[in-house]
Amino acid sequence: MKIKTTAFLSVGVILALSAALFVYSGSYISYELNDQINTMLEKQDHTKLTKLAANKKTANLLTNLSPKTKCSNTSDPQGGTRNKLAFATNLHQKTIGVDMKKIGILRWKVAQIYQ
Repeated sequence: MKIKTTAFLSVGVILALSAALFVYSGSYISYELNDQINTMLEKQDHTKLTKLAANKKTANLLTNLSPKTKCSNTSDPQGGTRNKLAFATNLHQKTIGVDMKKIGILRWKVAQIYQ
Protein backbone atom coordinates (compact mmCIF):
# COMPACT_ATOMS: atom_id res chain seq x y z
CA MET A 1 0.00 0.00 0.00
CA LYS A 2 2.83 2.39 0.89
CA ILE A 3 4.55 1.74 -2.48
CA LYS A 4 1.34 2.55 -4.41
CA THR A 5 0.90 5.80 -2.48
CA THR A 6 4.51 6.81 -3.12
CA ALA A 7 4.22 5.97 -6.82
CA PHE A 8 0.96 7.92 -7.08
CA LEU A 9 2.50 10.97 -5.39
CA SER A 10 5.58 10.75 -7.63
CA VAL A 11 3.45 10.71 -10.77
CA GLY A 12 1.42 13.64 -9.40
CA VAL A 13 4.55 15.69 -8.74
CA ILE A 14 5.92 14.94 -12.22
CA LEU A 15 2.63 15.98 -13.85
CA ALA A 16 2.47 19.17 -11.79
CA LEU A 17 6.06 20.10 -12.67
CA SER A 18 5.42 19.36 -16.36
CA ALA A 19 2.30 21.55 -16.34
CA ALA A 20 4.17 24.38 -14.60
CA LEU A 21 7.03 24.15 -17.10
CA PHE A 22 4.58 24.30 -20.03
CA VAL A 23 2.68 27.28 -18.58
CA TYR A 24 5.80 29.29 -17.75
CA SER A 25 7.54 28.57 -21.04
CA GLY A 26 6.90 30.34 -24.32
CA SER A 27 5.18 27.17 -25.53
CA TYR A 28 2.00 27.97 -23.61
CA ILE A 29 1.80 31.48 -25.05
CA SER A 30 2.48 30.16 -28.57
CA TYR A 31 -0.34 27.65 -28.05
CA GLU A 32 -2.68 30.50 -27.00
CA LEU A 33 -1.66 32.56 -30.04
CA ASN A 34 -2.38 29.66 -32.42
CA ASP A 35 -5.67 28.81 -30.74
CA GLN A 36 -6.99 32.39 -30.70
CA ILE A 37 -6.05 33.23 -34.30
CA ASN A 38 -7.21 29.85 -35.64
CA THR A 39 -10.56 30.30 -33.88
CA MET A 40 -11.05 33.79 -35.34
CA LEU A 41 -10.24 32.50 -38.82
CA GLU A 42 -12.47 29.44 -38.46
CA LYS A 43 -15.40 31.59 -37.32
CA GLN A 44 -14.58 34.22 -39.97
CA ASP A 45 -14.66 36.88 -37.25
CA HIS A 46 -13.75 39.76 -39.56
CA THR A 47 -14.58 42.38 -36.92
CA LYS A 48 -11.98 41.05 -34.47
CA LEU A 49 -9.43 40.35 -37.18
CA THR A 50 -9.76 43.89 -38.56
CA LYS A 51 -9.52 45.38 -35.06
CA LEU A 52 -6.32 43.43 -34.33
CA ALA A 53 -4.70 44.22 -37.70
CA ALA A 54 -2.00 46.88 -37.56
CA ASN A 55 -3.03 48.34 -40.93
CA LYS A 56 -5.36 47.89 -43.94
CA LYS A 57 -2.94 45.60 -45.77
CA THR A 58 -2.87 43.19 -42.83
CA ALA A 59 -6.65 43.46 -42.37
CA ASN A 60 -7.19 42.56 -46.04
CA LEU A 61 -4.88 39.56 -45.73
CA LEU A 62 -6.63 38.28 -42.59
CA THR A 63 -10.19 38.78 -43.81
CA ASN A 64 -9.49 37.05 -47.14
CA LEU A 65 -8.06 33.86 -45.64
CA SER A 66 -10.00 30.61 -45.79
CA PRO A 67 -11.68 29.42 -42.57
CA LYS A 68 -9.49 26.33 -42.91
CA THR A 69 -6.26 28.36 -42.67
CA LYS A 70 -4.20 27.56 -39.58
CA CYS A 71 -1.15 29.12 -37.95
CA SER A 72 2.02 27.15 -38.56
CA ASN A 73 5.66 27.34 -37.52
CA THR A 74 4.92 29.74 -34.67
CA SER A 75 8.14 31.00 -33.12
CA ASP A 76 9.20 31.23 -29.53
CA PRO A 77 8.96 34.76 -28.09
CA GLN A 78 11.15 37.09 -30.17
CA GLY A 79 11.35 39.88 -27.65
CA GLY A 80 9.15 42.19 -25.68
CA THR A 81 8.49 42.87 -22.04
CA ARG A 82 7.09 41.00 -19.09
CA ASN A 83 3.53 41.87 -20.15
CA LYS A 84 3.85 41.93 -23.95
CA LEU A 85 5.70 39.49 -26.20
CA ALA A 86 6.31 39.41 -29.96
CA PHE A 87 5.99 36.24 -32.05
CA ALA A 88 6.16 35.27 -35.71
CA THR A 89 3.85 32.73 -37.32
CA ASN A 90 2.88 31.63 -40.81
CA LEU A 91 -0.58 32.04 -42.30
CA HIS A 92 -1.12 30.80 -45.84
CA GLN A 93 2.64 30.78 -46.54
CA LYS A 94 3.09 34.36 -45.31
CA THR A 95 5.03 35.28 -42.18
CA ILE A 96 3.17 37.65 -39.90
CA GLY A 97 4.05 39.22 -36.57
CA VAL A 98 1.80 38.85 -33.55
CA ASP A 99 2.01 40.72 -30.26
CA MET A 100 0.60 38.87 -27.25
CA LYS A 101 -0.50 40.84 -24.18
CA LYS A 102 -0.67 39.43 -20.66
CA ILE A 103 -4.17 39.94 -19.21
CA GLY A 104 -3.92 37.84 -16.06
CA ILE A 105 -1.59 35.61 -14.11
CA LEU A 106 -1.72 32.87 -16.73
CA ARG A 107 -3.83 34.52 -19.46
CA TRP A 108 -2.54 36.00 -22.69
CA LYS A 109 -4.43 37.41 -25.66
CA VAL A 110 -3.59 38.54 -29.17
CA ALA A 111 -3.01 42.29 -29.02
CA GLN A 112 -1.92 43.07 -32.59
CA ILE A 113 -1.24 41.31 -35.89
CA TYR A 114 1.08 42.84 -38.51
CA GLN A 115 2.98 42.02 -41.71
